[in-house]
Amino acid sequence: MKSLKTNPFRLSFQLVILGLLTYMGIRYFVDKNYFPNYETYCPFGGAQALSSYFVNNTLTCSMTSLQIVMSLALIVLTLIISKLFCSYICPIGTVSEWLGKLGEKLSIRYTITGIADKVLRLLKYILLFITFYFTISSSELFCKKFDPYYASMTGFDSDVSIIMGIAAIVLVTIGSFYIRFFWCKYICPLGALSNIFRFFLMFIGAVGVYWAILSLGVHLSFVWLLIALCITAYILELLSINNRVFPLLKITRNIYTCTNCKLCTKNCPQAIDVASHKTVKHVDCNMCCDCVHVCPEKDTLAINHRGKKWLPAIILIILISIGFIIGKSFEVPTIAEYWGDAAAKGQMNIYEKSGLKNIKCYGSSISFANKMRRVKGVEGVTTYVGSHTVKIWFNPDIIDTLNIQKSIFVPAKVLIDKKISESDSLSVYNLKVDNFFDPYDTYYLTELLKHNQFIYGFTSEFGCPVNVTIYTSTDKSIDSKLVKNIIEQKQLNETNSNNSTNIIDLSYRVTKIEKLDKAISSSAFNEMMK
Repeated sequence: MKSLKTNPFRLSFQLVILGLLTYMGIRYFVDKNYFPNYETYCPFGGAQALSSYFVNNTLTCSMTSLQIVMSLALIVLTLIISKLFCSYICPIGTVSEWLGKLGEKLSIRYTITGIADKVLRLLKYILLFITFYFTISSSELFCKKFDPYYASMTGFDSDVSIIMGIAAIVLVTIGSFYIRFFWCKYICPLGALSNIFRFFLMFIGAVGVYWAILSLGVHLSFVWLLIALCITAYILELLSINNRVFPLLKITRNIYTCTNCKLCTKNCPQAIDVASHKTVKHVDCNMCCDCVHVCPEKDTLAINHRGKKWLPAIILIILISIGFIIGKSFEVPTIAEYWGDAAAKGQMNIYEKSGLKNIKCYGSSISFANKMRRVKGVEGVTTYVGSHTVKIWFNPDIIDTLNIQKSIFVPAKVLIDKKISESDSLSVYNLKVDNFFDPYDTYYLTELLKHNQFIYGFTSEFGCPVNVTIYTSTDKSIDSKLVKNIIEQKQLNETNSNNSTNIIDLSYRVTKIEKLDKAISSSAFNEMMK
């Protein structure tokens, strides 16, 4: 009995992924309050972040534990069932495959073989080396500069190199149309990384030797490990040396029931001669299982001699689910710097503060750490960009938590651009405002106040809660109740430079408000705001 000529499990994954990305892209242009994060579940970004963490003890950019766990899930997936991510999940892989099929129907697609094929396979390892080298060196994701997926989905945002992004998109589209899996086979750095994990014993051996050298006290740059992994994986791929152990699951052929119809070979997206193998160990095999679905003889082509065509999809769902659960259960610090005496670290106290909206990436974390270095008694800082949280190690004999809060706080003077007559007097309101702490709060308060024609400016000073002084017209239409209501608005509509609107949730609470009996002159106000 003939099997389905399509792989419904894989096709379902591909359609769902492309459908979600299409929805995100359309909604981004329709809903101005929607800002999707296209990196959220990226295993390649997670792998770069994890490498940076091991080498520098810092996470790259705004990466979180979820991306790191997804990169670990990719390793496990590769060990169990090969490069399943490439054939089931990756949108670039899907687009490349579908464009290639169109090129095949038009009889213009070509499969590169021989020396040219072997030489071109080196390119993805070179790009992998460049990507990891610059990412680890700068703690910023270098792949954003050229990633065709990121460039197309974000509309070439500021992190994308226009030239690199356009070149990558051309290679994916035009390249795949004329050459079988041109991007995936020859350019994609994630494909190179997956091959390194596929040669897992080599990977473990190289990392083990590197750590052994470091443990002997010899300083050896990570660059040498990166070079060794890339060169060795390329040589193993070039010589078609197959791992006897990994992946654990492989396509197997029953030579006794096989009729040698060669439908499996004809329908393999990677052009692997499946019909000539008893067990398919080819490095390009990503376990798409199209050959299994097209085989007309029951259980002749199977996964480890078992005809469970649904197994790859189930394994993928399980690993993704586990990755979500684990990735959301803990948070890896973006930076963890301790400049005090390491021997006395156990005697230090820790102050933790969440909700700092200015802690949003590696760069802002470093700026915060540099600021805290100048505070006497502070011995170290750890930041978590996912939850906008900081942990501060401090010596309680030198500084207390109140003064740490004061050192974090940035006082402000904001003059709202409105004409004030020299003869005008201004009313003064002193407030205590809770949930007001970082520089973003100063900006948000400015946005709230500037729409009232009678409010001219404000100052903020540290306090628990923060002390805010607001200067207004003496007009009777503004009073304490109105000022309080303005500040305690639950949402702020922020207009961007492109006239789109963001809705920002706020939680300010005025715990005390007092209008001073005596007004001040406009000249005194202007002098004070200088």
